Amino acid sequence: MNETRAMFGTEKLARLKKVLLHNPIESLSSITKSNYKYHLFNNVPKVDLYLREHEQYAQLLKAYNVAVLQVRDFVHQTKDLLVKLPNLAYLHDTAVVTSHGAILSEMCPGTRAGEEQVVKEVLTNLGIPIFHEFETYEQFEGCLILSPNTLIIVDTERHRPSTIERFFTKALDIFEEVIYISAPQARRFMHADMIFNRISEDLALYFPPAFLRTYLISKERRIEIDLKSYLGKRNIELIDINDEEQQNWGCSFVPLEPKIFIHYDIALNAQTKKRLKLRGVQIIEFHPEALLAGGGSLRCLTLRLWRA
Repeated sequence: MNETRAMFGTEKLARLKKVLLHNPIESLSSITKSNYKYHLFNNVPKVDLYLREHEQYAQLLKAYNVAVLQVRDFVHQTKDLLVKLPNLAYLHDTAVVTSHGAILSEMCPGTRAGEEQVVKEVLTNLGIPIFHEFETYEQFEGCLILSPNTLIIVDTERHRPSTIERFFTKALDIFEEVIYISAPQARRFMHADMIFNRISEDLALYFPPAFLRTYLISKERRIEIDLKSYLGKRNIELIDINDEEQQNWGCSFVPLEPKIFIHYDIALNAQTKKRLKLRGVQIIEFHPEALLAGGGSLRCLTLRLWRA
């Protein structure tokens, strides 16, 4: 148990070993026709089917030897909040886990308030420290790890530019550089992995129209870059997806290991899948029905704790 607790960090795109999930058994039935938009759902979920699909996803991860931890098994002080938080299922929105600890965000005021309290208790009980914790007023919802040296931050409608600016200094304590991307302020680009995601150390998917301006920031300098050219010099190939794929969570998948990832079967078109196959990529497909009511991807549901 102690050994399991001590192992965390996801900077290196190695084999996925451990994740945290939350099947919202206690709270999902609270979503109704009168409040589903308030709770940021696309529609009222079919509760039994949603919960069953979520469990099927958990079993899929286990079939690939990923240790699946459940939130309810690691909460005590915040246990009463589970019945109030239907969006807690989307754990990836709340935290990113590095080998230095978790970067913890607070979600939409009112709508998702309290999720960060639950996640913080779970991580603490797992022996994972909090590297940095944002307050609600700061408006910061997540970032994306490119490598052990590089963090990606996308300025979306869920972020406050001044908060990002202040966070650069803290982020550069554990990363050599930050790639900062200015994106359109629209819900479809609310998180970084809606426009970019790594497949392996030399391959990634991205949606070019969302990259309005991109900057490379280190302790020594801050310069504007063309992301594709910059990553190309580091031997990282970017494969673009189209508008329809982006809206179907095309970039928002769960890498199992380099060049193997788990994804909705509706996300990518045949041409993109062919391009990836030619590059040796294997896609483990999962078909969603009821899960779509929540408006999130499998990646949104998955807080990745440890890669090794």
